[in-house]
Amino acid sequence: MNKKTRVMSGSVLVSSLVLSSLGLTGNAADALSNPPVNVMTVEDQSGDRMAINGVNQLANDNKLILFNDAFSYYTETRKGSKEAVLEKIGLNQYKVVKRTDGDSAIPENGLVLSTGTVPSAEAANFLSQLNMGETIKLYEPVEKSQEKTANAVDPTRASNPAGAPFDGFRGPDQLIVYTPAFGETTKTNPYGYEITVENGFVTKLGGGGSKIPKNGFVVSGHGIASQWISANSIIGAKVSVDANGLVKITQDVDSFAFQSEQAINQAKASIAKAKAEFIDADLPNAEQALQLGQDLLEKAKAETDSAAALDFTRQATQAAYDAYYYSLPSHAAEQRAIWYRPEETTLEGVKQVLDRMEKAGFNSVYLETTFHGYTIYPSKTMESYGLPAQHPRFQNAQYGQYGKDLLKAYVKEGKKRGLSIQAWTDGFMVGESSLGTPSQFVKYPEWAAIQRNNTTGKPAPDSSSKYYWLDIAQPKVQQFMLDIYKEMQADYDIKGLNIDYMRYPHQPFEKSYGFSSAVRKAYTEQFGTDPYTLDPKTDPEQWERWTKWLQSRENEFVEKLHDQSKQLDPKFMMTATPEPGPEAALISDWKDDIDGVIPQAYGHDFNSIQKTVQDSKKLMPEGTMYYTGIYSFYHHLSEMASVDDVMSAKHGTSGVNMFAFGQASAPSVDALGKGPWREKAVNPGEEPILAAQTVLKKMDEQLKSIYLKQGAVNKKEADHLKQGIRIMTLAVQTNPEKSGRAFESFISYITTLIEQDKISAAAGERMKEQAGEASFWVEYAVNHQNQ
Repeated sequence: MNKKTRVMSGSVLVSSLVLSSLGLTGNAADALSNPPVNVMTVEDQSGDRMAINGVNQLANDNKLILFNDAFSYYTETRKGSKEAVLEKIGLNQYKVVKRTDGDSAIPENGLVLSTGTVPSAEAANFLSQLNMGETIKLYEPVEKSQEKTANAVDPTRASNPAGAPFDGFRGPDQLIVYTPAFGETTKTNPYGYEITVENGFVTKLGGGGSKIPKNGFVVSGHGIASQWISANSIIGAKVSVDANGLVKITQDVDSFAFQSEQAINQAKASIAKAKAEFIDADLPNAEQALQLGQDLLEKAKAETDSAAALDFTRQATQAAYDAYYYSLPSHAAEQRAIWYRPEETTLEGVKQVLDRMEKAGFNSVYLETTFHGYTIYPSKTMESYGLPAQHPRFQNAQYGQYGKDLLKAYVKEGKKRGLSIQAWTDGFMVGESSLGTPSQFVKYPEWAAIQRNNTTGKPAPDSSSKYYWLDIAQPKVQQFMLDIYKEMQADYDIKGLNIDYMRYPHQPFEKSYGFSSAVRKAYTEQFGTDPYTLDPKTDPEQWERWTKWLQSRENEFVEKLHDQSKQLDPKFMMTATPEPGPEAALISDWKDDIDGVIPQAYGHDFNSIQKTVQDSKKLMPEGTMYYTGIYSFYHHLSEMASVDDVMSAKHGTSGVNMFAFGQASAPSVDALGKGPWREKAVNPGEEPILAAQTVLKKMDEQLKSIYLKQGAVNKKEADHLKQGIRIMTLAVQTNPEKSGRAFESFISYITTLIEQDKISAAAGERMKEQAGEASFWVEYAVNHQNQ
């Protein structure tokens, strides 16, 4: 067996210091069961070693990358990579169970070793000689540090001109340090990553516009700098900044001990809050997990083996996280949706995905039913137009009793697990340049949307995004799309349609859309002017009329789609997911045609998420259903950050849509299923009356089992509240159109009880919020579903 790069160097002194920091005694060198290393290292059964160049990094060319289950269920690497899948068999010991060529499934608690399509010789050789069943050892450094010089500390327009045009004076790819001298917050936008440092330790990860602590600072990054921060930071990492702006991030056993202690304190505080505020939480499991975490941390402090101590510390942290999750409330009615582009070619694959979604607590799948110009199901409509009946990936698939019909498999199997299916489609975007010319344009080249800078008039991908677009303004194209959507709704038990890419791409004048022969002819016949001759600089009024005309064609299609859908089923839900920018700003054009809006919140802190939602709500009429779209999975956030995202996104809305399950991880799925989504929830957008009734029933249960029992309210007032819940329930059942008065009366009564100190303020406000949600959903059912 060829020898690989050996990484044997390390410092016993450093190990001794770290062991001492955990309260360990004795000779550190004698205690170490694993030889010290400076970088994470893997060792095969023969004793050959290879340094790990990175953890959970998609850029794996010329590197050996380690993927763990915190990243995703799959490595998401390119085909042609070389990968070895390892299952855990002991402390820092793994067994080789599979070799693949990329996008490997990551075992829970296991690892994948990966190198790219352009591998280093050493990494390729190391992976290729691993045998099935061979034992692999993983060695971790007891300390690792990374340094990077900040572009500015407390930037101003003058001191950091590259950041002057941007929020917080943080420019593209810049690393910035903010101290209390800068102000109360960093004032940055959500398109980056920040760590909050207090007394030298990281206490908060992610977000934008972070509060700057009096006893510390914030390190903020965008682009490349953002990736550097997120790759090297954990709660408890030590961070220092010297006089020259050199940022140093260090992880050692102190860091993990700090992380564990903070997690335990967070769990204690959350459990105490649940008790004090009469929250309907799983407190027995929370307290059991908390005790386990405390016991494990004590074991870590008593352990003389550094690897075992670190393992106990990590277990303690996980137990404390679980305690926190169990202490959170779990709502009886809310949307918990997940966007997903399917890839499965077997029924077992479909079942595995849905089982994982069910474990997380999702109740709705926004399944991508059309992408790259194909349907995922065998489409008679596509065949009638002389186009391929199904996406090539699924043409030879087998889904048991469902044949080749992937959509039917998801609908039927999802229903067994309490998961409804809504169709998520690519709209008028039908392909990308790397996939060749879309089948629609091979058959109907005149259907292609044409940019102004496309002088050939032939189908071509967008000059920026490289996507192909159908020409929205053409009546024949609109009819084709309406036929596809009608087929989906009529033939499958889908509950709604999430429209995406329903407008021309927003491009500057030279790259703008609408210049196909058919559209130019239609506009010329109506207004006597060829739009190609118009220029926004010389003919601003004429240009505005042209762009408004195109906009009206886009809106016309959405109106037709709404009318068609509601004729088939009044309860069918149409939602839109506008991209931030012009698309989001125009959402009010569809106020009469869509039932719900899912604004996309790219940030990961409460304030930025809520700002996105509230800005969108200002554009739509009251009564519009709102869910918040969040990117926790797509951005590969930690399990705790994903739970925090969900809690922030639910506030003030009827639920959450997460993007996307293709990037979901086992720890995050487990966390959601133990925490905010551990109880089943009715989806208010699909079943608003049932959602209202379920919440009223839950209120009645909580009143009896928690509020009255634990002294949040006395029996006399509890009896009055119980009567009020009965009145609301009866009103919803018998006359939902006029139930508003019953809800208003109940909310008014609770307000009085709170003012008179006759009910706990926390319990009272919760009941008001629940009654308000139920009332809203009943009103939605009346106005949007004709109930």
